[in-house]
Amino acid sequence: MKLNASLLIIMLLISGVLAAQSPWQSVTAADITFEYRVLDDGATLEGKLTGETTGWVAVGFNPSSVMRNANIIIGYVSGTNAQIRDDWGTSNTSHASDTSLGGTSNVSLIQGTEAAGITMLHFSIPLASGDQYDQALMVNQSYPIILARGANGADNYTGMHADADFAQISLLAPVSVQDENISGANRILGNYPNPFNPSTTISYQSSPKQPGRIMIYNQRGQLVYIMNIEPGKTGPGSFVWDGQDLKGRGCPSGVYQVVLENPEGNSRHRITLMK
Repeated sequence: MKLNASLLIIMLLISGVLAAQSPWQSVTAADITFEYRVLDDGATLEGKLTGETTGWVAVGFNPSSVMRNANIIIGYVSGTNAQIRDDWGTSNTSHASDTSLGGTSNVSLIQGTEAAGITMLHFSIPLASGDQYDQALMVNQSYPIILARGANGADNYTGMHADADFAQISLLAPVSVQDENISGANRILGNYPNPFNPSTTISYQSSPKQPGRIMIYNQRGQLVYIMNIEPGKTGPGSFVWDGQDLKGRGCPSGVYQVVLENPEGNSRHRITLMK
């Protein structure tokens, strides 16, 4: 028995197969790579911490000063046993578990591995747990983070860090079938050439009834370009991106995410700058 295309799409929609998360993004600092994405529920952040250590690795979200007021996810792998903890930055240089402070643990461990001197923790947290010892995060917003790792063999939550550094993340909204605008009202049509150097023409279509904007993010989740779309324009449009960031500096080679946002729907498209 053969299924026609329309029936197959309906079945996939019912099963949820076509629902999608936001694309994986990554940032690296202090020999730690943090990969992250917002799940299709729009309320959960999935993350992977990979560090060059056999000790602990950690990420702290949105600190107010050093690690103060940061929602810190820290963990390690001992043998085959992975441990992870939800902490709060109690000062610039200290942290404690949420539970010891009277809060709740809101981190879920998905997987933890240690091999060839590399520790990886795969976890999820709610964007807004409601716990006073968690920072609430929102999609389409950018936040500072701390990435840190312990010394080799430091299988604990309290050892001094071997290295630590700051970075920035941007939380992209999840893409669903509805977001992708199969009707074509709001979407990135493509770009040419792709890969490109030094510039590319990006084509798009946006609803004439609502204002919108187009943003370009680099692989670190940092905003490098933004353009507002005024309502009233009919038909497709296009613009040239010259591969420069908001400060007029040339961007490095890599994959960039073009995001069109409009109250009636969103669209995403990947482009590749190759120097």
